[in-house]
Amino acid sequence: MKKEVSIRRKAGAVFIAAAVMVSSFAPASFIFAETESEPADVQQTVTTEAEEEVEAPDQETTGPEEESIAVTGISLNHKSCKLKAGKHLKLKGSVEPAEATEKTIIWTSSDKAVAVVDSNGTVTAEGPGRAVITAKAGDKTAKCVVRVSFKAPQHVKAKSVGLTTIQLSWKKAFGATGYDIYRASKKHGTYKKIASVKDKIVYRDKKRATGVEYFYKVQARRGKAESHFSKMVSEKARPGQTSTKVKAGEEKVTVSWKKIGGAQGYHVYYKTSQKADYKRIGIVGQNQAAKLTHDGLKGGKTYYYKVRSYRVVKGEKVFSHGSKQVKTKAKKVKLKTHKSGFQYKKKMIVKAYAYTGGGRTATGTRARKGEIAVDPRVIPLGTKVYVEGYGHARAEDTGGNIKGRTIDLYMNSGSACMRWGVRYKTVYLDVRK
Repeated sequence: MKKEVSIRRKAGAVFIAAAVMVSSFAPASFIFAETESEPADVQQTVTTEAEEEVEAPDQETTGPEEESIAVTGISLNHKSCKLKAGKHLKLKGSVEPAEATEKTIIWTSSDKAVAVVDSNGTVTAEGPGRAVITAKAGDKTAKCVVRVSFKAPQHVKAKSVGLTTIQLSWKKAFGATGYDIYRASKKHGTYKKIASVKDKIVYRDKKRATGVEYFYKVQARRGKAESHFSKMVSEKARPGQTSTKVKAGEEKVTVSWKKIGGAQGYHVYYKTSQKADYKRIGIVGQNQAAKLTHDGLKGGKTYYYKVRSYRVVKGEKVFSHGSKQVKTKAKKVKLKTHKSGFQYKKKMIVKAYAYTGGGRTATGTRARKGEIAVDPRVIPLGTKVYVEGYGHARAEDTGGNIKGRTIDLYMNSGSACMRWGVRYKTVYLDVRK
């Protein structure tokens, strides 16, 4: 079988225009016709003999492309919500059908000043107002309306900082740009706005009447948006709060404090444990030294103290807040030993008289030998003593003529008093047998 095959060459390249039929028995003869013109197409003829046709190889084929599945709908777990500024909400989107090819959700906010949303659907409330959060998958969308309100100012406090000034303070409200301060003269009275502050969390209300209680509320704002009112607080304009120091001595404590301008005096208090109630131990005027000695204490025990200043207004004392509590431990007595064997705290020389007659003492006990009269400013009532030439005794009585370092010793008879007369003797105080 003889076939002619045409081969066309263009610009030096050979292109096969038809399939070649080759005989498996006869040699093939090829006839080439060439021209010398390169640019022109060259027709080449190939003559061959063959008994079978050689089929051209099959071209590589690919299967049909996978068909995409479109999104038909999207829904959210919330259609609307209310948030306080600074709070968060997690939105979850469900794409339909579940087999959708592209299920990525794109999140957007209509007003980022009110609320923002991240790529995971977490919404953060930024400031008061209304914003629409949109979730988009494919060409389908779902929306959630977010309404943001202010949280009322927290931790509002009122504190007197002088006889006529009350200071308010509070914690910054998230997203607020200013605050309005309201005041009333009664707890459930009408509150009127007295001031507005911008970017501050402190305000001083001046020219208030000393001793009068005032009531306050604070409101946060941003533009025209306003929060709810804070909790009500109250305070009186009063003398300033003093600071207190303590110094421990032997079975005593000395309390001192800083004088406050405008105060007329001070009350000093103590207690013996954290859970106990305070008891007043003295009143000190403004013109006196700002200290007080608390004696008769137990050595080694801890005592707590505070001081309040006061000013009299319309016949009544207006007190400051108490000073910060201070504490100390009274020292134990460093006892000395008498040659007779007893121990004592200290000694002094006194002028000693004698008296008799029975009856009751200033402390309510029965007059008897071993009881003496003293000046309590020198020897406190109840003190155990030892008087040379008289013996052990206890200070239980007082007398009109017993002043300073003078004592009166009780005798069982008038003759004993006569024999004693008046003597100067050493008395040992705080005797411990």
